[in-house]
Amino acid sequence: MKKNQIKLKRNLIIKKTLNTVFWVSLLLIVSFSSYLFTGCGNKGNDVSSYSSNELTILGWQAFQNGNFAEAERYFNELTKREDAYLVGHGGLGWTFLRTYKYQNAKNEFNKFFTLDSLGVYPPTDSLTRDVRAGQVFVHSALSEHSVVITSSQGFTANNATNNNWRFRYDRNITVVDVRLLRAASQVSMKNFTDAYTMVRLIEPSFETDLNTVEGRLMLVMKIEELIEMRR
Repeated sequence: MKKNQIKLKRNLIIKKTLNTVFWVSLLLIVSFSSYLFTGCGNKGNDVSSYSSNELTILGWQAFQNGNFAEAERYFNELTKREDAYLVGHGGLGWTFLRTYKYQNAKNEFNKFFTLDSLGVYPPTDSLTRDVRAGQVFVHSALSEHSVVITSSQGFTANNATNNNWRFRYDRNITVVDVRLLRAASQVSMKNFTDAYTMVRLIEPSFETDLNTVEGRLMLVMKIEELIEMRR
């Protein structure tokens, strides 16, 4: 009898222990799932609790993943930060550009340069060049050819810095795109010589006589061909 009582008591202890282990394990699983679901420490909708560095990283990650509404939230918060408002305007510009909000993109890119009147980011800085390239795209979309030409000026020289340029957050966008849009704008303004120079930087073997109507037509057709190849 006593032996049975001891056995029963031991079974109850084991059952209670297993029950405790089960609930602790369940709690850990729920907690971990919640952690993952909220983005490994995501602070919810209150983006103001993030540091400027976190906002920058999260903003560009969202941008690269095609989550442009999320990217806009992060970059918009950055525009309120003393230490990163220029980064915010640059990121917003590209986000609006990707969502075809060209006027908004234009405004954000312009704010970047207006607010950086002291040249915190010099012309050779990666962020400055990314924003300049963004300006080329947005003004081309708006058919503002003279601004395309001025915005793309820093990409025209045939050197390693220019020839190797790629947009940091979409490596498919390169200096070739910038030069092609400049060439198209130059043709629209009947500046065939500069357009020809840009095309020759992209395709050195291409030749035509700009003194003839046929030669200029060949140039236009080549620009259209190269743009189509980039799509």
